[in-house]
Amino acid sequence: MSMVQIPRYLKISNSLKEDILNGVYQVGELLPTEDELEEKFMTSRTTIRNAIGILEREGLVIRKQGKGTVVKEPKTAQNLNYITSFTETLKEKNILVETGSLIVELINPPQKIAALLNLKKGEKVYLIQRMRIADGIPVAFMSNYILSRFTPNLTDKKSMLREKGLYQILEEEYGLKLQRAVETIEAYNSGPLEVDLLQVPEKTTLFHTLRITYLEEGTPFEVVISVIRADKYEYRVYLEAVSYTHLTLPTLYSV
Repeated sequence: MSMVQIPRYLKISNSLKEDILNGVYQVGELLPTEDELEEKFMTSRTTIRNAIGILEREGLVIRKQGKGTVVKEPKTAQNLNYITSFTETLKEKNILVETGSLIVELINPPQKIAALLNLKKGEKVYLIQRMRIADGIPVAFMSNYILSRFTPNLTDKKSMLREKGLYQILEEEYGLKLQRAVETIEAYNSGPLEVDLLQVPEKTTLFHTLRITYLEEGTPFEVVISVIRADKYEYRVYLEAVSYTHLTLPTLYSV
């Protein structure tokens, strides 16, 4: 299997991001100029601008006219243009992430989950249920349903799940690459169950999310159902303009 070449601009973006998160560049400070970055990374201005553009879209920097690129105060926000786990999103913001309750077991899935994953009759899935705690505060309760045929002996990785993000484990331990995901997000107010789980007052605004994640070949691999505190987490969507001259609009059907 051939290795996928990581674009140069992405490598540079990751290097700069690491420096920002490690405090090499502090909040409010300027990044080196484009000329300085060109010389440091021995590459073109276009590549540097593409790399900085990624940092800007992720909310790590802001470009100010006549001043330069300034490091921003990071927020706990998930960029919906990228597949990332809840843990990875928080850790990128230097937030201490811990696991409260944790269940990892092989189960017969509920009918809805079996349908979403296109399971064969009798096929089992791994269920991972976790309480995610950020800086000492319960912020999310997550249920991941994962195809067992791609993740043998996942129960043996339980201790790892207390230390690492799930997607990191899937990549490092099983060589799995997630290609795309479809996520549905709804807002609602907490009831008795959420009050007990997340230790919040009743009628606290929460996110209820359902994500279906796909492997490279298009196989539905995972369903994630999450309940997340809206006052501690946010979703960020980036939209780009399109040319309506060449845009083919979908046909709408009434149902």
